[in-house]
Parts: sequence; structure tokens; C-alpha cells
Amino acid sequence: MSITPAEQEAFARDGYFVRPGSVPATMVDALNARLSRLITRCAADHQDGTRKSLAFWDILRGSRDDASVCWDVSRGEMPARAEDWEARAMRVGHGLHRVDDLFASAARGQAIGSVLSALLPPPAWIVQSAVVYKQPRSDVVQFGLHQDAAYLTTEPESLVLAFLALDDMDAENGALSVVPGTHRDPLHVALAMGPDGFYPVEGRPRPERDYTPELLPMRRGTVAFIHGRTLHASGPNRSPRPRRALIVHAMSGTSRLASNTWIQPPPEGFQSI
Repeated sequence: MSITPAEQEAFARDGYFVRPGSVPATMVDALNARLSRLITRCAADHQDGTRKSLAFWDILRGSRDDASVCWDVSRGEMPARAEDWEARAMRVGHGLHRVDDLFASAARGQAIGSVLSALLPPPAWIVQSAVVYKQPRSDVVQFGLHQDAAYLTTEPESLVLAFLALDDMDAENGALSVVPGTHRDPLHVALAMGPDGFYPVEGRPRPERDYTPELLPMRRGTVAFIHGRTLHASGPNRSPRPRRALIVHAMSGTSRLASNTWIQPPPEGFQSI
């Protein structure tokens, strides 16, 4: 699926474009069902001692290569049944495309993979894939304005994000917002990961300008494609509905990841789209 001239123009002008209805409802249903299975499997691993730590940053570091789940432990003891841990899931991945056939097919398929390939100098490589899970009536998962290239810095720059809505998204449940044109900003900061989170290894002051984010309400199955330097954010989920999103980051094989980047190529190399 090639991109249209209008999409090319929007990406060059605004640093993003949106494709409504890209992924059929049957595929979205299948991805959500598979997500639940992966979360329950990970919960069972914690319960039987296969997975030891519940600490967010310990889990996140280990998620580069698999479907590890980051949990909200702020509400006290975890549920007795593994099936009930999904209500505590915050993030799943970042190696979904490496360990699960259904998520791999979604990341490489016509709706996502072929568009990423069209936006990048060949060959296009998948850097990471994960699900961001905002639980109903929760403010635990939210993000201020940021550039994804800050923590996935490519040299020369080629990072692109594909954001697939697995639920309907609006202002109430934490829809994505973007600042058009900020892909023309420089990289504001480069980040590395330490024991307790990301820290800056290089920073530049943001340009002196007002940033006015634009909300991107999405129906499930919609995909947004976002330049690595485009500022974007999302608020808390104030609704009784979940807000799940599959995120796939890709880069050109003509680039390399900066040495400070928390994800580096696996021994076998990144997978091509």
C-alpha cells in the first residue's frame, strides 16, 4: 500500500498523517484478544517465579526482546488470578513483532509495514513494537509533549512511528495530540536509560515558540504515522473505557542507532519490514 501524494505532502508539511479505517475490525479484535493472552501468560510467569521483579524499569529494560508487561503496582497487592492482572497492565513489549506471529503480521502488513517502508529509505527495519495500555479511570499512563527520537535516536535521522488505535480514542480517554510542523525543530534532547529511568546525555533548548497541540481523535483501526521529531503527547484516561494502542517504530537501514539509545540491534540484526 503506497502513500498518496496528499499523505506525502502532509508528512513533509506537518510531520504526520492519519489513515482512518486502515486495519479491519476483525484484526483489531484478534490483536486485543492476543494481547489479553500475552498479559495473562506474563502474569502467570510472575506467579510461578519465572519472572522475579515487578519494578517498572527492570521490566522495561527486559522488554526489548519480548512481550514483558509493565504493571501498575500502586494499588497494592496484585490479584490472585493471573487472568485479573490485565487491569494492572500499562505497557506490553517492546519486542512483540519478535515473539508473536499476529503482532508481527500487523507490524509488517499492508496497513503499517508497507506505509513505513514507503516513508523510509530502504531497507526499512522495525526497531520496536509495543502496546501502550491506559486503564479505565486511571492517570498512571500519560505523556507530556516529547519527540520519540529523543530516546530512539538515529544517525542520520530516520525514525518513524506508526500508532494503531486498538480502541476508539477521544479527549476523555487520552487520545493522542500532536504539534504540526515540529518535525522541523531540532532534536531537543537525547536520552539514555539508567537504573531509574531515562536521563539526558545531550540537550538543546527548545525553540522559543508557542506549542499548540492538536487532538487526534481516532476510531479503532485508524493508524497515525508520525515523524520521529514531531512533538506529541497524550493525557490520562478519565473514561470507563480502555485505551490501547499498538506502537511500531521503524528506521532506515541506512541509519544507525546512537550509542546512548536504550534499544540496540539484537545479535541477528533488526528485522526488515
